[in-house]
Amino acid sequence: MRKLLSKIKKFALVAVCLAFIISFICLYCKKESASAVNESTALSVWQIDSFEGGKGSRSDFLQNVGKEFAKKENCYVNVVSLSAEAARLNLSNGNIPDLISYGAGACGIGNFVTDFTVWCSGCYCLLTLDTNSDFSDVNSENTVINRGKDNFATVAALFCGLRESKLENSTVAYVKLINGEYKYLLGTQRDIFRLKTRNVAFSIKAVTQFNDLYQNISITNKCKNSGYAQKYIDFLLSKKNELNKIGMLGDGIKLYDDEMGICENLSYARKIMYPINETIKKSIENSVSHGDINMLKELLK
Repeated sequence: MRKLLSKIKKFALVAVCLAFIISFICLYCKKESASAVNESTALSVWQIDSFEGGKGSRSDFLQNVGKEFAKKENCYVNVVSLSAEAARLNLSNGNIPDLISYGAGACGIGNFVTDFTVWCSGCYCLLTLDTNSDFSDVNSENTVINRGKDNFATVAALFCGLRESKLENSTVAYVKLINGEYKYLLGTQRDIFRLKTRNVAFSIKAVTQFNDLYQNISITNKCKNSGYAQKYIDFLLSKKNELNKIGMLGDGIKLYDDEMGICENLSYARKIMYPINETIKKSIENSVSHGDINMLKELLK
């Protein structure tokens, strides 16, 4: 009887040990599986404001879309706003996100992305406080140019015959228009919203000779979640009817009944919709500085 009890105790001890080992292995595998799922369903997105927007934040817009996307696809999206310089530095150091949202014409992006999709856009325009103006007297002396950020406002100016116009930072150019120092301002959709906020009457003429105010989004060549990344892009494009929340334009859709409506769904003679390299950028800048409009047309074919 004692021998039988001893054998039963040994068997029970072995069974308890086996149960403990099996439970530990299952728990470990479950944690590893959960970790793998979490890693495979998280997207990092960089937002680069290469040019001025309309109003609000494009980064916030992308993040809000990401929150809706997460509920639909169980995929977390984290959006980080970076300057073009910071983005280029990070990319060169091997710090590469899953997706990058950037302005057309951005340098240092092309080698890291596979393709591009335009998710919103802006427009160059001539603005004046003279509501009776027909814009026939626009010239280099009475027009100030909003130089923008990393966009080619000088190209728009050259195509408009305003190569000699004064270049100013955005707020300075706007203030000089308001103060009457210039009759016209060559600006963007951001200047339209500045004037609307000030609640002053103004007239607008869209510039159709050139546009590079396109906000692209691209999947990087280091993205490990390209399936989810493409789903996020598709979901973002489905939200183009909400772009008026950030004062931007959407291709093929009517969003505005006010002055911004003049800028919607235009055709442009020349445009840049893709990231360019440093060589092309310098060639464009050189053509502008020499006033070589024919060379510029060749570069922008």
